[in-house]
Amino acid sequence: MRLYEVAVAAPLYQSLSYAAPDGQETALPAGVRVLVPLGNRLVTGYLLGRAVEDPDSSFTIKPIADVLDPDPLFPEHLIPFFRWIAEYYHHPLGEVVRTALPGGLTVRSGRQACLTSVGREQLASELGKVKQPKAWMRQLLDKGKLSVAVMAGIWQKPAQQRLVKKWQKQGVLTITDVVVEPGIRAKKITMVRLNDPLPGLLAEYQAGSRQLPQFPDDLAKSEQKTLGVFFAHCQGRPVLPRPELTRVYSGAGKALRKLAERGLVTLAEERCYRDPFGCLPPFFPEPECLSTEQQQVLATLTPAVEEQQFAPFLLFGVTGCGKTEVYLQAAAQCLSLGKTVLVLVPEIALASQIEAHFYSRFGDTLAVLHSGLTVGERFDQWQRIAGKKASVVIGARSAVFAPLDELGLVIVDEEHEPSYKQDDGLRYNGRDLAVLRAKFAECPVLLGSATPSVTSYYHTTTGKYQLLTMRKRVTGQAMPGVEVVDLSSEKKSRPDLFFSDQLIAALHDTMDKRQQSLLFVNRRGYASFMLCRDCGHVVGCRHCQVSLTHHRQKNLLICHYCGYSLTPDILCPECRSRSVVGLGVGSERIEAEVKELIPHARVARLDSDTTRDRKKYMAILKQVRNHDIDILIGTQMVAKGLHFPKMTLVGIVWADSGLGMPDYKASERVFQQLAQVTGRAGRGEHAGRVIIQTHQPGHYAIEFARCHDYEQLYAQEISQRSSLGYPPFSRLVNVRFSGENEERVAQIARNTARFLRDSQTVCHVDVLGPAPAPLARIKKRYRWQLLLKTSKVNNLHQACELLLARKNELCRPGVRMGLDVDPENMM
Repeated sequence: MRLYEVAVAAPLYQSLSYAAPDGQETALPAGVRVLVPLGNRLVTGYLLGRAVEDPDSSFTIKPIADVLDPDPLFPEHLIPFFRWIAEYYHHPLGEVVRTALPGGLTVRSGRQACLTSVGREQLASELGKVKQPKAWMRQLLDKGKLSVAVMAGIWQKPAQQRLVKKWQKQGVLTITDVVVEPGIRAKKITMVRLNDPLPGLLAEYQAGSRQLPQFPDDLAKSEQKTLGVFFAHCQGRPVLPRPELTRVYSGAGKALRKLAERGLVTLAEERCYRDPFGCLPPFFPEPECLSTEQQQVLATLTPAVEEQQFAPFLLFGVTGCGKTEVYLQAAAQCLSLGKTVLVLVPEIALASQIEAHFYSRFGDTLAVLHSGLTVGERFDQWQRIAGKKASVVIGARSAVFAPLDELGLVIVDEEHEPSYKQDDGLRYNGRDLAVLRAKFAECPVLLGSATPSVTSYYHTTTGKYQLLTMRKRVTGQAMPGVEVVDLSSEKKSRPDLFFSDQLIAALHDTMDKRQQSLLFVNRRGYASFMLCRDCGHVVGCRHCQVSLTHHRQKNLLICHYCGYSLTPDILCPECRSRSVVGLGVGSERIEAEVKELIPHARVARLDSDTTRDRKKYMAILKQVRNHDIDILIGTQMVAKGLHFPKMTLVGIVWADSGLGMPDYKASERVFQQLAQVTGRAGRGEHAGRVIIQTHQPGHYAIEFARCHDYEQLYAQEISQRSSLGYPPFSRLVNVRFSGENEERVAQIARNTARFLRDSQTVCHVDVLGPAPAPLARIKKRYRWQLLLKTSKVNNLHQACELLLARKNELCRPGVRMGLDVDPENMM
């Protein structure tokens, strides 16, 4: 019997063995999706290879129900990578593979309910007995059936499930098992290809005066017009997509069928790929020469690319030093060796910026992978990569799973960014997995940043990484001068605004010089909270323990965690007063204040509220690049990667927002944010100027940002972490508990902590907590956490394995326990 190892898309930590499908004679390749029975349902599985039959096993081996892919979705060499991830992050292997693949590919079985012919009257009678009928009950009575999605929700609630099963026994309805197909399909398009003698006429048309030739006299006028449109739009190629013809001439559809019947054209359906760009990215020419520092860095990096051995590099270069050109040169060298390149960026916004540089250099060999694409676009990009039609991949953290063969170079831009860490599901760190991917591929990996993470820089001092430095801007321009304004002592002429007199004067001066300004505020919305002036109550979300943010354009108070919203015209929930006012700063408010201060300025705002899709984001960047915008206001998406030579002033409206966070990395992150946004100023021929507004001018993170002194920040941070035993001198796991019953969550967290402390002879880890999470309630679920800390990574994973083995005993129904290995977000 031929057996296969399959990882199922279900919360199972081990793979399963299945027999070959009935009637399957040829061997199945690793990397295909299969439909397999699991219990009394069918689920998607991922075939990992052949399994060895155990002669002593008493289990019945079930066959694979169906093979879902004609060709592998991922290469076999990625399987050891997936296994390592599953083991390190203590996550089910099948769920790891599902996370890696594009969305919309999971096939599963489900249930549908249909009302019987005799059941309608009975159901109407039954609903009369129910005090508060559910929405799905009315839906069943009105439409006569319930979808798979509705039935899945019912099945998660025992009382409702029992009721439906009771109605099934009474003959009110029938329940049938169905296979739910994925919503994504390969896109097909009809291509029109010219047949003899038309290609010869097309060649004459292209070579001559571009006068349309004399087509056969017996062709109808519509057919002649269709061929004329073809010749005018095909750019000399004898093939053209049918939609391009019908878009220009609506009568082309019928005419093409007639031409095909005569044998003059061939209509054939072909696979096409959805365009992930929407419009062509802006073109950036290759520089005529490289800076001395760029040449020095490449002199060290290029031999490593040529040798094709694992070698991790950290490129520490100031903002504007030309790191992107180093990436491009190294990528070109790698491609010349017949290898492929993987480039990671922390956010979709940054991907949109850097992809323009790579597209300018490498054209259609570029593929992009990030969550900003539609499901279809992402699927097509994945298929292009797997089919070896793309040799350079750019994307956010999930692009680390790209099915590239012959990987020759991995690049991680802005490696310090916490957004490389996934916060739910498989909580992986994209930067760390990029280093691992390079190790598996035995190729160099280049981590780049103007403000490296403390951990990465520490690795250069121990020899784990090789340090490359670039301390000068590629244009020779000096770093911008930075002024710090103390908001606690500074008297303002406009106390009603968030602007100091220095920043107001600087904005006017920059406008007079016809230069551009950037205002950075790390919060979106108009007011960050709503306060009752009579009783001091802060209006909060019903489902989360957070304040609601006032968004003036939407005229709503919105929770940024669950989406709950209210209208701003509310009474205080505590004292019923009408004196509820919005306080705090947000990007929307800064935009309004700028327009009040400088009415003639052309102002744009760049945050997740104004750039819901890529087109809007790219349109704003184009306006700034063309100097159609005088003042750009934005959140963290404007803090890095942007290069606008005419932007000379950067104003940081409030630098203190991250300093009070209960996180050992808070000061490091504030410094990184300030240093990155400071680097947007003075990248052209004019010197830059930065004004930082703060209530804590003496804080070392702000002082070192003022001096552009990363090394001093690193020295301060590494000294504190050494004495406290925090990373990089230890490893952490955050054990998270959540549930709707706060006391039950707290009790389970305490019991788990006691269990781990009683098991010290086994795991030898420090157990800190438990305690409520700083964000103690999100989406109706109370949250507690427990921190495990040790310098010995094996002990840490031993403790995790012990927890998972006893999870069912420690956790009661209604409470979830999750493990976050190497946590980035302690909130």
